Amino acid sequence: MAVAKKDKTIAALEAIHAALKPLSGDERIRILASVRTLLEIPGARRQEEEQAQGEADANPVSPPVPAPTPTRPLSIRELIDAKKPNSHPEFITLFAYYRERQENQPSFSRDDLKRYYSLSREYPPANYDRDFVRAIQKGWIHEDGANSYITSKGIEAVAAGFANTAGNRPREGRAVSKGAKSKKVRAKNRTQK
Repeated sequence: MAVAKKDKTIAALEAIHAALKPLSGDERIRILASVRTLLEIPGARRQEEEQAQGEADANPVSPPVPAPTPTRPLSIRELIDAKKPNSHPEFITLFAYYRERQENQPSFSRDDLKRYYSLSREYPPANYDRDFVRAIQKGWIHEDGANSYITSKGIEAVAAGFANTAGNRPREGRAVSKGAKSKKVRAKNRTQK
């Protein structure tokens, strides 16, 4: 009787091996997990996780791919709040970044980025073309008509939150000109006399 039981086990093992051999590691794991579940084998989940880890360690070419998690799209306003651009060349670069990463439109013309000012509720610059050229001069944008794009340097600048850019004025408030400042000082001095 023991011989017959051993023969059944070996025959089942050979059949399973032959069926699984042509499949990839991930496919084998999924099939074995399904069979364990269907046969109600206790501890199947723990064994499945251990086997998946073992397969991942043994086969670095095809690691198990985690299931995609649904994510909400990032709004232009959220990106501005996260990256805190301080100048219009930074805003323009951020708009190009947003267009590429969130809208899947890597190329644009100079005028295509203007509309993002109204979408983000930011005030547009007095001289948009000058600020666009400054973004080009910083190496953040490459201009090629309707095929312009954000450069790797521009992507890095946005990703870093423009931390390594020099000479930026703070975004909060407006700078007071020297003339306006001196008028205020003179007015204050007159009232104190």
